[in-house]
Amino acid sequence: MELAEYANVLRRRWAVIVCTALVGALAAFGYAWSTPPSYTATAKVYVSLNTGESTSDLLQGSTYVKNLIESYAALTDMPVVLDPVAAGLGPDVTGRDLAGAVSADSPLNTSIIEIKVDDGDPERAAVIANAVAKQLSLTVVDLSPATPTGEQAIAVTTVSSAEVPRYPSAPRTRLLVAAGGAGGLAISVALVLLWAVVDTRIRSSQDLEVVSEGTALLGSIPLVKRKAARVPATHEPLSTRAEAYRRVQTNLSFVDATTPARVLVVTSSVPGEGKSTTAINLASTFAESGSRVLLIDCDMRRPSVATVLGLEDAAGLTTALVGRSAMTDLVQRYGPGPLDVLPLGPIPPNPHQLIASDATRDLIAAARAAYDVVIIDAPPLLPVSDAAVLSTMADGVVVVVGARRVRRQQLTQAMHSLARVEARVLGFILAFAPRSGPGGSYYGYSTNRRRKLRFLPGRRHHDTLDLPPITGTISAVPGAGKVPSGIPGPGIAPVLGKTSGPGGVPRGGVVPGPEGIPGPDTIHGPGGVPGPGARLTPGPAPRPIPPVVADLGTADERAG
Repeated sequence: MELAEYANVLRRRWAVIVCTALVGALAAFGYAWSTPPSYTATAKVYVSLNTGESTSDLLQGSTYVKNLIESYAALTDMPVVLDPVAAGLGPDVTGRDLAGAVSADSPLNTSIIEIKVDDGDPERAAVIANAVAKQLSLTVVDLSPATPTGEQAIAVTTVSSAEVPRYPSAPRTRLLVAAGGAGGLAISVALVLLWAVVDTRIRSSQDLEVVSEGTALLGSIPLVKRKAARVPATHEPLSTRAEAYRRVQTNLSFVDATTPARVLVVTSSVPGEGKSTTAINLASTFAESGSRVLLIDCDMRRPSVATVLGLEDAAGLTTALVGRSAMTDLVQRYGPGPLDVLPLGPIPPNPHQLIASDATRDLIAAARAAYDVVIIDAPPLLPVSDAAVLSTMADGVVVVVGARRVRRQQLTQAMHSLARVEARVLGFILAFAPRSGPGGSYYGYSTNRRRKLRFLPGRRHHDTLDLPPITGTISAVPGAGKVPSGIPGPGIAPVLGKTSGPGGVPRGGVVPGPEGIPGPDTIHGPGGVPGPGARLTPGPAPRPIPPVVADLGTADERAG
């Protein structure tokens, strides 16, 4: 997989990634919420040397002290220091109990020891820290050698007493939540990428290109979540799926202009990829374009054409193949276009032998002679070999690929089965494709779409177009020259009210010239706009009549 493919996988699975990160953050927050708070009190002691009169002695003493700092820090959690501290806290406390709560550290290149005590009670933590610092100074004095004067060589002085902490040091809720969210994010990304590598199902046209081996993609049929018509070209002609099938039909018509394919076998790799629905809709779109089309149901194991179209399936293809009736007597007309359907009829006990027989070849030849386009709904390629046999009798094969329903290995095996019989593969049709990409929103309108009320200000809103009622009569005034009968000349103008006034002059209309020829006062110009010098004579108020157009609907309906 390339980097762009990994990015597409993450984009498609963004909801899983976000949810996993949120789960990790919530789990960390729950852990922090359930953990009792702990307070840390810190006391600092300074270790010095009591001897040394010259600069050289002081330098050597400082080096000696720094070498012992780590050893003195290690004494803080030992019984020699903690047992006396525990005895001062009460009989129930031992030095072993305090060992897990006391720690000591010395900053680099310093003679200071920091003693830290963690406890659930902030006051108790401060008391223990100060007691440990005091006891450490006593222990170091006891363990250090004496000077020639009898004094102790090492002195430990408390330079910073522990104060009662105001805020807990643990748990650190923000850090835990951030760490939990980051951990969940990393785990989800790793799992999604691993699943993308392991999962070989074809999900989009990009996945189909990996196994297409140069075979063209004729089109993609979008996935419809709601219950939609099985034949959208007939029942929903303005829907997205109807336009998608028309695009496939157009591409099929121009696959090879020199040798057009008139007999098409529609099949798939495995069951459930939508090959029967695709065959029905391809036949419907070909018939919509004016071609004489015959749809044959050759799936002798699981026929579905008659059930989907609501046709009689008592007799059909198998009846004609065994010689009980002629094909012309068994076809049934469907829809307004020239679409004939030959259902399967009774399911035979020997489907493969019947399909491979000469009777099937003769029936397909007769259908080729009688129709412009013959579409055969064949079984899937991998379970049975019927589609491979039918491909040898047809002009081309169309393979339907169901998105998320077939794997790359299965499609590759299906293509190899067609290659072994030297079948002519015209292209793929990606069914159940995701509704995305350019053009998806443009064709997403329908005559029975559900309208949603819009309450937000500034949004585009279409109201019903109110037109004034059209009243009066239409008066045709002959223009200059000969005007054909029944065709109004350029002098047509609306005349409101009565057609004539005093002296025979039309009211509100055209003032004719001599012998009925319009003079310079004739109304000319586009749209009935009065020309230069036109005279309009007012008349009485017009008599209202019912509107000519009762309801034009919204602007979207008129445009669509």
